[in-house]
Amino acid sequence: MLLLPEFVSLPLDWNMFLGVGFAAGAAGLASVFSHEHAGDVDLNAVKNRVTELEQSPTRTLEQNDELAALYATWATTLFDTDGEFDDIVALFGKAEAILKAELAHGEDAEVRQQLGNVYLEWAIALNGFDELTPAIKYYQKAIDTLKPLDDSGDGDAKYDIAGIKLNLGVVYRDLGELEKARAVLDESFIMYRAVEKISAASDTRLYMATVSVQQGNILHEMGEELGKVTDAYNRAMRLYVEVIEDQPDMTWLERNLANVLLDRCMVTYENWLDQKFESDAERDNVIGGVLTDISRGVELLEKQYQEGNEVARYDLFHGITLQGKVLCDAGQYAEAKIFLDRAVNEFTDLCEGEDNTFLMQMAMVYATRAVVYLGLGDKGQSEQDCLKGSELINQLLQSDSEDEEIQELKEQFQLLIDQLK
Repeated sequence: MLLLPEFVSLPLDWNMFLGVGFAAGAAGLASVFSHEHAGDVDLNAVKNRVTELEQSPTRTLEQNDELAALYATWATTLFDTDGEFDDIVALFGKAEAILKAELAHGEDAEVRQQLGNVYLEWAIALNGFDELTPAIKYYQKAIDTLKPLDDSGDGDAKYDIAGIKLNLGVVYRDLGELEKARAVLDESFIMYRAVEKISAASDTRLYMATVSVQQGNILHEMGEELGKVTDAYNRAMRLYVEVIEDQPDMTWLERNLANVLLDRCMVTYENWLDQKFESDAERDNVIGGVLTDISRGVELLEKQYQEGNEVARYDLFHGITLQGKVLCDAGQYAEAKIFLDRAVNEFTDLCEGEDNTFLMQMAMVYATRAVVYLGLGDKGQSEQDCLKGSELINQLLQSDSEDEEIQELKEQFQLLIDQLK
């Protein structure tokens, strides 16, 4: 029987880190769907050709299309290389003006497709500059521009609109407009499913999996019942597995698969914390299932990291810390200490970057391990971890003394310190 001593119920709010979604990698992405850009662009050659076309006294329609494409390429290249916001917007505006003028003189499917792509890349750039509300406007412009092509049975246009709606759903989620996000992601999934019926492309299922992950995250944030949330995550995992089986060279998707599994573990774990079990056996069974799935996710991430996927190391840190946290809350302190020790010993260097997320999570690792030491009867080591975590919090406060999450974390450490006195 697993018992939870009272001091484990201290409000260590890991949800501020782990509840945001592993696979979101994803939440907060500048964009999810985009057309691939053509390798390295010779920007000088682009500028020279633009000058040549601009100075031409007369231009053919084909040259107009080329100029619009060059403006868009110039803009996306500046965006990819940290160019100035105003320059990027101005270039997209020039491309838009040319293509809209052409459409005003007569319908042309290729020009309409080109204009839709300009609006998509424009929206992605706005997204990247955190101009989320204007980004919504241009995602919608892209959808409206491409819709006549979709209505005419153009599968490529339907594919593009499905992707744009995926991006739009992510933006609505970032803005906290969860109902809108849910609705537009549902539309995205339906459109991708329609595209899949006429195309065997693996990337269609890949995007369907991405939509499913976002749907699971949003359903969780909206407080929907656990079954609906896990259904979305399960669908995403099935799709990832199908893609990996069809495309053996895409084993890097095992990282995505592992992260969705950890997302599912996280929401199941949160549900467990709020649940009243009829028996210890029922409770132990749920905890055991969560821990088994976390181990599977961590094993996949270990494999990815060993195969050279450096990004998987960040996810591995999250997975290992989640293992330690769940074991701690289950009262399995000796086992929890193994994983928390590993998190501290192998991943401290992640705190040296500019991203405070890892610094905050390492502080939470120390807080959890302090609880573990307390459960093991070692108040001295518990106090040491409290001090180490507090040092990290003070470091965070130097960069942002007004951040509410940091202040909340500081209060949690103070509760732990008071417990030790």
